[in-house]
Amino acid sequence: MLGQDPASLPRQDQPILTTQDIVRYNLSKHEIELTDNAYRRIQQLFSTPVKTDGIPFVVTVGEIPIYTGAFWTPLSSLSYNGILIMQPMEPGGNLIQIELGYPGPDFFGGIDPRSEPRILDALQQSGKIK
Repeated sequence: MLGQDPASLPRQDQPILTTQDIVRYNLSKHEIELTDNAYRRIQQLFSTPVKTDGIPFVVTVGEIPIYTGAFWTPLSSLSYNGILIMQPMEPGGNLIQIELGYPGPDFFGGIDPRSEPRILDALQQSGKIK
């Protein structure tokens, strides 16, 4: 999946997250505060058996695919040089963060797409950037 054109990847009928699931987006940390239901949906992605090689996702604005990434678990011994969202572990939490590389940013390769203007414009227009 890494390095593939996001437009070439298959799309799900129902997105995992939508703008309605986002309460707030912290631009400086790329941290997303989710609704309780959305946070639980992300946690459910990691039900057993846990995929240690990631669960792919595509970030889109409307119907336009912008970049790819993977939901990742700290149980993995594999490194990953892409964009990731780490498995949320906090039972009553609601924050996830879009990160670079696993096990750390030194493993990331490429250009950081998290501040892509189309994404930021969509978040700004929906009142999600705080």
